[in-house]
Amino acid sequence: MPYFVIIILFLCFQQVSFSQDSMPAVPVVCYLSEQNSFTEIPAQEFISASGRLAATSNIEVTYIDFPEQVKTSFEYAVAIWERYLISTQTIRIKATWSKTVVSTVLAETGATRIYRNSASIPNLPYANVWYPAPLAEALSGKDLNSADFEMTVTLNANINWYLGTDAKAQAGKFDIITVLLHEIAHGLGFSSSMSVNDTQGLYGQSGSAYVFDIFIQDSKKVKLTNSGVYGNPSTDLKTSLISNALYFGLKNPAFANNLPRLYAPSPFKSGSSFSHFDESTYTVGTANSLMSPSVRAAEVNHTPGDLLLNCLNEIGWQINGLNGYIVTDVENIPEQTFEVLVFPNPVEDRVNVAFPLQTQPRAIKIDLLNNQGKALQSIEKQGVKVETISVDISSLNEGIYFLRVLDGQKVLIKKIVR
Repeated sequence: MPYFVIIILFLCFQQVSFSQDSMPAVPVVCYLSEQNSFTEIPAQEFISASGRLAATSNIEVTYIDFPEQVKTSFEYAVAIWERYLISTQTIRIKATWSKTVVSTVLAETGATRIYRNSASIPNLPYANVWYPAPLAEALSGKDLNSADFEMTVTLNANINWYLGTDAKAQAGKFDIITVLLHEIAHGLGFSSSMSVNDTQGLYGQSGSAYVFDIFIQDSKKVKLTNSGVYGNPSTDLKTSLISNALYFGLKNPAFANNLPRLYAPSPFKSGSSFSHFDESTYTVGTANSLMSPSVRAAEVNHTPGDLLLNCLNEIGWQINGLNGYIVTDVENIPEQTFEVLVFPNPVEDRVNVAFPLQTQPRAIKIDLLNNQGKALQSIEKQGVKVETISVDISSLNEGIYFLRVLDGQKVLIKKIVR
């Protein structure tokens, strides 16, 4: 076979392989309510014992047709998220100021692409599951899309926006900071592929669910992606999807009896159902109301809220200040500092060990131990920098285990629950 034919076939194979493990995502549509709420939740102060917290991630925005004053508001919202997210990978947003959006729509947002496990992205926690571009890059420690955008946000230019950053409700105006915090959360992965047609419920793209989908469960705590109970597609799935009784299955025991309730109305609302919290449960003006399916006039909320942060953490994001983990100044951490994140915990099949703040390559050894200290599995890697290392524990019985992470002379022990 001629050499050039071999090259062409190789390139074609690469393109097919890439298309199987990466594809465009479906955006989420967010609507307005003209009813004034006159509620105000200001931004949380990022203060630690050593002073104000620095940003632990970097979000860059490219503006299309944006007025300068609106850019200032957008940067304020971005700065809030930069202090919650922990990632070494820049999140690039393409923001469009559009006069052609439907009048009842505030914004449309989504990741530009979704990714699943492959030879080039082996460290995503769940196999055969789609991850939005920002999260896939944060977990893998790699720029997966050659410096392209990770997220798109389209704002309706015809809305009567309030552009101030002072968290003051204004009659008849929609607070742009509130909407932007909400929209960016969708792009980070608070987004479902579940949908309903005339007869059935279904989910996924190219045979795989979104990572958000695998945590959606019914009132009996049965996951909707459990193929032994819910077919995909199926009429049973449709019944559950419009039941107004769907929940996000946080593993954090603090939420065991109070799981986040998702928006699952009847009839199904395309672009809004399942990708929001239930508004009747988290009413306007309360701590977890940011991700309700519609934003009201004079509704101000500049804080994500514990439920949203825990949901993002569950799908894989490392969140500054959550569960006691606080990074005070990511740019000035000494090189010898040894920071390790272990997630999710409790664990189903795979536990991940991440090194989000390391700047120098290092040799790492990870030992999985039972509760008697016996080594069950060991992983050794050279040149680890910001890699996320995945440990398969799917064959183990439920119980308590330990991960021993060795970095030179330093040792860290983490208890995990399966």
